[in-house]
Amino acid sequence: MLQILIGIYFIYTIYKVFLSLLQIGFVKQNLNKPAVILAQDDYQKAGLLALANEKLSVISSIYQMILLIIWSAWGAGYLQSIIAPNGIIWQNTLLVVVFLVISALLNLPFDIYEKFIKDKKFGFSNLTPKLFILDTLKTLGLTVIFGGLVVYLILLCFAWLGEFWWIWAFWLSFGIILLVNLVYPTIIAPLFNKVSPLSDEELKEAINSLLQKCGFKSSGVFVVDASKRDKRLNAYFGGLGGTKRVVLFDTLIAKLSQSEIIAVLGHELGHFKHKDLIKNIAFMFVILFVIFGVFGNIPNSVYEALGLDSSGGSFFLVLFLYSPIISAIFEPLMSAFSRSHEFGADEFGASSGGAKNMISALKKLGEENRAFPISHPVYSFVYHSHPSLYERVKKLENL
Repeated sequence: MLQILIGIYFIYTIYKVFLSLLQIGFVKQNLNKPAVILAQDDYQKAGLLALANEKLSVISSIYQMILLIIWSAWGAGYLQSIIAPNGIIWQNTLLVVVFLVISALLNLPFDIYEKFIKDKKFGFSNLTPKLFILDTLKTLGLTVIFGGLVVYLILLCFAWLGEFWWIWAFWLSFGIILLVNLVYPTIIAPLFNKVSPLSDEELKEAINSLLQKCGFKSSGVFVVDASKRDKRLNAYFGGLGGTKRVVLFDTLIAKLSQSEIIAVLGHELGHFKHKDLIKNIAFMFVILFVIFGVFGNIPNSVYEALGLDSSGGSFFLVLFLYSPIISAIFEPLMSAFSRSHEFGADEFGASSGGAKNMISALKKLGEENRAFPISHPVYSFVYHSHPSLYERVKKLENL
């Protein structure tokens, strides 16, 4: 059984590496052709970044495969034997939290390389070692405290609710995900960034006018100091219900004109008007249910092959180790589902801020974020939640 499990994960790894190699070959081939959408210099930089990202992805996939083998053949069973030998709820909670912390620490070299070598090479990162350490400690703290609480509650379902415990655990997890989205902009985001009300009154008035026109009730328009970490541009609508707010990166305000910002926010409001958020929640509901259904009914032979007992803690270890395989099955569907919403949102953004402003904003986002404007169709089919920059601009030009 152990060989079968590792073999399945090996196939998954080969699949991931194959997709990255497809994209690497595609980008290399197209870098020798005239630039598309972007200026030639920006096009070259975006292509080189795409290559760096995919090469890092290949190394990361192989590294994760090695870790999976170690955890499966020895590590998971050994960790359980020293932390949760009696299968008590608090022991299993500690087991899962320790596993998550160890996993995070094992991935630190990739985080350090990405932020301090790759991103600095391509002119993105403003991150200092001090801020990186603080961010890492805060993330680990949230994992231990909040993650530990969630694990404990799910383990109570496992211990008290019988054969169909996983259904109750699913509902609990789904509710927690909604709660996190609710509190993220007001509680979690300020732990990492300074969040301030937008001080530009002219821009605020234009944004509020757009929100009123679309019937979007917001608790305010805010700016985050994203530039202290990164030069990339972004904006989003955060929260649910009464906590909904407009959040702009300070980098976005610095690089885009007011008309372009309105077009970008119009795109995001297009998702609101088309009820894309509700559709995405419904899709997430289905995927989460399938994941709990699969891993909540794992046969004991799987646990035995990994050197684990069949306690709730073991459920989490198997889930974290092997759920990427299930996610990979759904990934093309999730990407296609998301892409289907984007053209409609772009059209709404164009109607709100003008097609020329929408196109200009997309080009600036592509330039500043070094987004290569085209991709291998298979790679895009699997991974991309948005159509390529080339497809989006061409669609808008034909409106």
